[in-house]
Amino acid sequence: MNQRWWLWLERAQATVPLLAVAGLAGFSWWLVQSSPKFGGDARSAQTSSSPDFVLDKARVARFNAQGRIEAVLDGAQMRHYADTDRLQIDQLVLSARDDKGTGLKASSLSGEADHKAELVTLNGGARVTALPAADQGLGPRNRPVYFEGEILRIDTRTRVVSSSEPVRLRQQGSEVRGQNLRYDDRTGITDLGGRVHGHYDAP
Repeated sequence: MNQRWWLWLERAQATVPLLAVAGLAGFSWWLVQSSPKFGGDARSAQTSSSPDFVLDKARVARFNAQGRIEAVLDGAQMRHYADTDRLQIDQLVLSARDDKGTGLKASSLSGEADHKAELVTLNGGARVTALPAADQGLGPRNRPVYFEGEILRIDTRTRVVSSSEPVRLRQQGSEVRGQNLRYDDRTGITDLGGRVHGHYDAP
């Protein structure tokens, strides 16, 4: 009886280290699963809320294949956000011209754009001036057109100015207001939608 008891005790003692290791492994797994996840979510939140670089008195310029400047975007400060690859800009100033010399000049209190200054949104006191080419003379159709609103969007590739917010259009004594806007600088055609009112002085 005593011999059997000692044999059983020896076997039990031999299994103790194995049980301890198994218990420690299980505890470690539980600890990992129960710990807060400091990883993807925190990094995503940080990426979306914090810029990866900030530039003061910055400029972004876009060139065509021939090396001619197509658009220049200036800002008192630019902040780049990596998750959207967008720039947020204070005191935005934009200048864009095509190969014929017609141009768009724009400014606003703030705005945002992609890193190539192709799609630009103006926010707060937004103003856009459509300038005719210098060699087109000063006829009635070749005078600057001014657009004003709280939000204006410019596609510098297609040279389209648009807004879904109220806009005021002015040109040589004429003034028209609308609830939304689409202006194609290549054709000179302006579409004002919603409730449109104002006065137009015919040439």
